[in-house]
Amino acid sequence: MKARDFMIISSTLLVLGACGDDEQGTDTSGDAVADTASPETAGSETTAPDTTEPDTTSPDTTAPDTIEPDTVSPETVAGDADAVASSCSEDDLQACFYPSRGLDYAEVDRLTTEDPVTGRTLPLLVRVPAVEGPVPVVIWMHGGGFNDNGHRESVAWGDTLARHGYVVIHVASARLTPESALIMCELAQVPEAECARIEDEDVDSVGLLAVFRSFDLVAVLEDLPRLSQVSVNNGGPALDLERVGVGGWSGGSRGPQSVMGATVIPTESAPPFSNPHVRARAAFLMSPAGPGYGGYYQDEEGSSWDAMRGPTLISTGTNDQKPNKPGLTGAVRRVPFDAQPADGERWLLYSNLPVGVGEHGTYNLGGLDSPDERVKRLSFAISSATRAFLDAYVRDDAAAAAWLASDAARVLAGEAEWLNR
Repeated sequence: MKARDFMIISSTLLVLGACGDDEQGTDTSGDAVADTASPETAGSETTAPDTTEPDTTSPDTTAPDTIEPDTVSPETVAGDADAVASSCSEDDLQACFYPSRGLDYAEVDRLTTEDPVTGRTLPLLVRVPAVEGPVPVVIWMHGGGFNDNGHRESVAWGDTLARHGYVVIHVASARLTPESALIMCELAQVPEAECARIEDEDVDSVGLLAVFRSFDLVAVLEDLPRLSQVSVNNGGPALDLERVGVGGWSGGSRGPQSVMGATVIPTESAPPFSNPHVRARAAFLMSPAGPGYGGYYQDEEGSSWDAMRGPTLISTGTNDQKPNKPGLTGAVRRVPFDAQPADGERWLLYSNLPVGVGEHGTYNLGGLDSPDERVKRLSFAISSATRAFLDAYVRDDAAAAAWLASDAARVLAGEAEWLNR
């Protein structure tokens, strides 16, 4: 990658706004593994993006009409968060929000990381807030399986976290070649014959997706020092390599679970697999799969999450269901929280909204503009809880920790549980 590929545009050129309806997106393919390439590229050989010139753009400036309160300056975030516990109520929902810093940010496109394991090129889209460095980092994994354009998904998450002062790196898990799949299967001790099964069977019948996507996430974690230096060389902020969070929605939550030490059974004959990485300081998991899906397990001998380290935040609910997977209910998706060690750093936001009120994509922040006020409240609760969680555990912010310890997330979400163990 050339240095100019990470050029940061001046903050004076940026005017920030919230995402439009088309950007919020409710990606219903979150747990799928089928090749999601566009019709124009399906069946063709994957090529690396053109990285000769970065594509830097300013987000849309049209703000939606929502119940979300005004953003505040970074200096007042801590004080406002600290005051929530005493002022948040059903009569004053705006007091329940964990305040956003409301920063401008640049979108930097056409970046890549090379996976050293397979040599695959992983497209990146980076959202860089207009602040001085070093800046804390969030690496985001898109829903679904392999998608050369996955770095362009989950716009609402990127907007929410970049506005709050995090460099957000969206990673596309590029399509696999048979050769690259075999390399990763060999590292995970998966027999060659079983490695081929991912092309023929539902991904949730085996644990290969977690294996493959964890290698993609580790590749970016390892590449952060280089990406930071490239940013600095071009007048942008340094990345704070000591303050890194990882997150993902649905199929994208599997890589973050692996780097935090969760295990899967990749295939019938393979041993348990995890891919821990110390640079990941905290993980937030939206709509994770539970036991019986994707190689995750729980039985009398233990579970996938027995050795998973924290801090972690999980968001799911009764309404977190896909029509094509009726057995993968909210009750199953919450097991990764219930099965983790109880050390005080595990958090769960669980919505009790019924099936049909919101959906799987709500946990991809797809309900921020919902006409149903119940779904909108839940969406803002997910966003607030995640910002507070990252501030508490990535920034070591005491006021954010106080917000987490309050009842604000539950009150804001409406019919929901807010649990810590």
